[in-house]
Amino acid sequence: MAKRFPVPVDGPALIVCDHTSMGDPLVLLATAGRPIRFLMANEIYAKSHIRWVFRAFRCIPVQRGKRDIRAIRTMLEGLAAQEVIGLFPEGGLDRHRLDAGHLGVGYLAIKSGAPVVPASIVWDGPHSVTSMVKTLLVPSKARIKYGKPLLFPQEVRPRKESLQLCTREIMKQIEVLRESILSDVC
Repeated sequence: MAKRFPVPVDGPALIVCDHTSMGDPLVLLATAGRPIRFLMANEIYAKSHIRWVFRAFRCIPVQRGKRDIRAIRTMLEGLAAQEVIGLFPEGGLDRHRLDAGHLGVGYLAIKSGAPVVPASIVWDGPHSVTSMVKTLLVPSKARIKYGKPLLFPQEVRPRKESLQLCTREIMKQIEVLRESILSDVC
């Protein structure tokens, strides 16, 4: 029997996942079944000694805390080109983190009409929160669950209420997946 991956085999998709470690993108890349272009903080992208890796994976740098039109346009163009875009809607592991999720994820889902694949990752044991390289070097186990793709009505000019409802539903599905992973441990 052929292995079934959680992301549609073709067409655009948004993978939207909670974010608790810099290793999260590696887990998604290893399990999604398709290449993923990740949105990432410009300050990490620009100052990293492994920036060549980010370029090779065609990561999309974003100015956090601002409405970065160039990053939004790049993601929408990627979705129009049938790519998979990976997002961590909380906005990071630091002061930019918003547990309720940033409305940009709702905007991308509604504007593009692309299916949204929610996911949650739970790390067991010691792992590096802040270093992708250390994640590769320190043995640890990550458990991941993907939800069924979510579809939201497409709007040419998404309304704020639509963005809020969409973002809330996506975050709710991520939390359900996380709780499911945690309850599997008991």
